Amino acid sequence: MSSDRVIPGLAARATTVAAARSLGAELYYPHELTPLARPERFHFTAVAARLGAVTAGLLSYSSSIRIDTEPYLTSFQMNVPLRGQLRTSVGERRVDATRARAAVYGPDVPTAISGWEQPCVMLAVKMDRALVEARVAAERGPGSAERFAPELDVHAGAGAAWIASVRMLIATVQRVPDLDEGLAEHLAGRCIDGFVLAALGREPEPRAPAADAAIVDRVREAIVYTRGPALTLGAMADYAGVCGRSVQLAFREVLGTTPMRVQREERLRRVRAELNAGDPRCDTVAAVARRHGFLHLGRFSGLYRERFGEAPSCTLAGSGRAGATAHG
Repeated sequence: MSSDRVIPGLAARATTVAAARSLGAELYYPHELTPLARPERFHFTAVAARLGAVTAGLLSYSSSIRIDTEPYLTSFQMNVPLRGQLRTSVGERRVDATRARAAVYGPDVPTAISGWEQPCVMLAVKMDRALVEARVAAERGPGSAERFAPELDVHAGAGAAWIASVRMLIATVQRVPDLDEGLAEHLAGRCIDGFVLAALGREPEPRAPAADAAIVDRVREAIVYTRGPALTLGAMADYAGVCGRSVQLAFREVLGTTPMRVQREERLRRVRAELNAGDPRCDTVAAVARRHGFLHLGRFSGLYRERFGEAPSCTLAGSGRAGATAHG
């Protein structure tokens, strides 16, 4: 993992218009930012999650402003004021966005945010155009390009559920700023899925898990989608937003096991899949095991044999025989 990669979590404050413009451009798009009043003390704050295909942030301006941007071209954008009212336009259509009604900006029409008369807190979500359109095609079939309505009801139903999930996403990234890249990619995809389903009027499946089940679901999500080093109990707890003891008790209650055992099983499964697909002339069991967090080779070999009934070296050797047969 490169040391100069973008850290997903960001919380920043700007106290001049120029600094606010620069910060907004870093997170979203180049734009013109014009105060509509002469505030004695101007400030802009951003609390954001940057996940590659998705940027979601809570943005707060201390005074009324106007924002002008070019068409987004490569992205879809959704803005909803959590406090105040936002006057904006999507192409020729004027939208008065409120807490219950979001403004949706497509990539192929000019847009403008005319500002608001009072200080506002806005939830702004930027989503990769190609991924959004691919998700629409998956939902409606190939060639079904969709031009979304410029307004999205976020008061109830799928829209409200999506907004709640986006706010949870931002809170999660703030708790875990150095988020694993695989998990970040999963969360971005889930955000796009939720937006498309809401914009197409699909209702989410009803789901109200008990507290323990919800904790287990969140931690298992982290375990499955994390690609880097194995998670500590503390990292699992941070992701779920609870303490480590709560994670342990939830796993014991719901699954009758520990989170570390569940993670170990997931990592063993990954090792076996890689050994089965490997080449014994190029790969080694030790290298594959280390990639998945097993640093003590003897202990790993015992766990592997216990789980799969054979030594990991046999799995790798078997992949070589299968490859030779396939190319023979």
